[in-house]
Amino acid sequence: MEKTINLEDVYRELKKIEEAMITKKELKKILTTLEILSNEDTMSQINRSEEDILKGHVKEVDSVRDI
Repeated sequence: MEKTINLEDVYRELKKIEEAMITKKELKKILTTLEILSNEDTMSQINRSEEDILKGHVKEVDSVRDI
């Protein structure tokens, strides 16, 4: 006996798959985050920057000349 497939069932299943998928853009963001988190030097720089901010070692920049 041959099994028939309803188009609505196929559509519903495709929608489920689509909802679970990730876009290339989202994947690229995740990979970039993982790359940063796995780089000791970069993480060290981020931590030092956060410490500087907490200590108030910041300067307000209003224009390119301020940089």
